[in-house]
Amino acid sequence: MMKAGDCARGALKVLAPLIFPKRRVPARHPERLAVLALVLAAFGLTVAAPSLLAKKKKPPTTKTVQGQVLDAQDNGIVGAAVEMTNLSTGKKTAMYTEEGGRFVFTGLETFNDYAFRATDKGKTSDTRKISSWDTRMRVVVNLHVPPPKEE
Repeated sequence: MMKAGDCARGALKVLAPLIFPKRRVPARHPERLAVLALVLAAFGLTVAAPSLLAKKKKPPTTKTVQGQVLDAQDNGIVGAAVEMTNLSTGKKTAMYTEEGGRFVFTGLETFNDYAFRATDKGKTSDTRKISSWDTRMRVVVNLHVPPPKEE
C-alpha cells in the first residue's frame, strides 16, 4: 500500500527538474514540494476554468418570419407589398417582395402576435397570423394574391 510520503516523493522526482532546474532538490521535505505542486495545479485550474466553463451559445431571442407572395399558379410575385401588423401595439411595417416573391421580417419580439397580408395590383391576400404561442424562431408564411378560391 502506498503512503502519502511515497506519493510526495514520486511527485518530487517528476516535478523537481521543472521547478528547480539548476538547484539540487532538498530531499528532506518532499511533502513541501508536493504541496507546492498542488498549489500550482490549483492555480492552473483557476486560470483555465473560464474556458472550461464557457457559456453555451444562447438561442435567439427574436423571431424571423419569411415567405413568398405567390399568384394563383404559385409563381412568385416580385414587387408585391407585404404588410406586417404587430397586433399588440398596432404598429404596421411594410416592404416589397424581391426576386421570387420573397420577403423577410427579422427581429420580431417573441411575446407579440403578428398579422401578415400582401397586396399586388389592387388584389389582397388573406391575412395570416403568427401567435406568440408559436415557439418557432423561424416561421415561413406564404401569401397568395389573389387568394385561392374555395370550392
